[in-house]
Amino acid sequence: MSSKQSVTVLGLGTMGSAITERLRETGHATTVWNRTAAKTEPHVKAGSTAAATVAAAVTAGDIVLVILLDHAAVHEHLEPVAVDLKDKVVVNLTTTTPNEARATAAWAAEHGITYLDGAILAVPEMIGASEALIFYSGDENAHALALPALESLGTARFEGGDPGIASLKDMALLSSMYLMLNGYLQAAAMMRTVGVPAADTAVDVTNWLSVILESLPHFGAIIDEGAYDPAAGQDVNFTRSALASLITASREQGVGADLLEPAKALLDELAATGRGSGDWPRIIELLTIK
Repeated sequence: MSSKQSVTVLGLGTMGSAITERLRETGHATTVWNRTAAKTEPHVKAGSTAAATVAAAVTAGDIVLVILLDHAAVHEHLEPVAVDLKDKVVVNLTTTTPNEARATAAWAAEHGITYLDGAILAVPEMIGASEALIFYSGDENAHALALPALESLGTARFEGGDPGIASLKDMALLSSMYLMLNGYLQAAAMMRTVGVPAADTAVDVTNWLSVILESLPHFGAIIDEGAYDPAAGQDVNFTRSALASLITASREQGVGADLLEPAKALLDELAATGRGSGDWPRIIELLTIK
């Protein structure tokens, strides 16, 4: 493959759109597909090619990047085109749990598909910068073939042959974001299940939180002003869903979710009392009351 591979992007949400834009900027020919076809129009105007079907989309690219809603959506759209994917490199960047990643890798192997799993530790605005850290795991050959395109998206780190390790590391680091120091203990416990020393996880957590900590003054201003509604960022309902995924990932590794469940319970209480659409830092109100 040349250094400027043709890339198909399945899914044009905020992250998929940012990735497509970055690929165009770095000279890659891009074909896009989205369930809602209207979302392809801005990308076509900017130089991408739109495909009417998933089959047509995957046929057009050397590399197929999958950035869909969830694990179920990945299988809904990939299983019917398994034959068309045999000569492609499939990189799944959909947020999934470690076991879901392993299940997709097993499905891909059964169909002779070259498959790589990825986990994006970044917000869409960071794509293309070195601060955008993206973990990959699974087929090392797939990683090598796709690397010219993947390196244009941010810092690409291949974590090993276990296809679930990228997702696991992503979930572990996100746990630290929500629960800070307790989150670090959760991350260390999760990573030790695959032989990663706690000291190594501490380095990863420190690097990640150094970026997140810059947003603390913003959260402080929201809390001081009581300006929770409408949510300017993640609302309570979105954050409840995110914590539910982290709890599932922990249990899949045989690690308790005791450090995560209290925060989820507080968010549930906010939602149950009609405050689900407000900014999630409102959780401090419940801490103050208690």
